[in-house]
Amino acid sequence: MRMILALIGLLGIFVLVAMVVAPSQPVVRDWYLTHACGHLDRISTDICAAMRRAAGGRPI
Repeated sequence: MRMILALIGLLGIFVLVAMVVAPSQPVVRDWYLTHACGHLDRISTDICAAMRRAAGGRPI
């Protein structure tokens, strides 16, 4: 049970960084757009929307 809660917590932190920190940090934003947004879009396209706007809507 603790393992599941830990994984949910890590996923939450990962998504929170994607939504709050990454849009204003170019290096982090580029990493998320290249590696993570394809997976995060399966959950919700809103997670990476701010990063895409900050990047000028350029394709991944």
